[in-house]
Amino acid sequence: MAYRSGNMALTFLCENIPVIGPRFENREEAIKKARQYLACLARKTGVSCEKPVAIEIKRQHDGLYSITVEGFQKLREKPFNIDELFLKRFSKGLKKKMFILTCFVEKAGELECLVLTEGLGAVLYAPYTILKGGHRI
Repeated sequence: MAYRSGNMALTFLCENIPVIGPRFENREEAIKKARQYLACLARKTGVSCEKPVAIEIKRQHDGLYSITVEGFQKLREKPFNIDELFLKRFSKGLKKKMFILTCFVEKAGELECLVLTEGLGAVLYAPYTILKGGHRI
């Protein structure tokens, strides 16, 4: 089952590993963005992509939350906007301290997860406590 909030989608793989990323209506645009994420990771962390990342969650003026993942701030044209329920699901899934960043394609109400269909996604290790508005959660 996939969850939607704002311009984001979330699903879980295998043993409850969260898969999160922006939603697109255009498949080619989604594939292009997922490849940009992988290229950015390769530039920031070297080829192995094994360095840990930090996640920061900030409450916005509109009541939604934005997620900042270290290394991806400059790649986004718009922030990762999510609601509180979506945030709780994602945070609960981070028990294994890892998640997968990818893109989703939405067509006719169905979500295609590019990590499953194209193998496009980055497994990120997030050992640090998530910061929510400057407070650890």
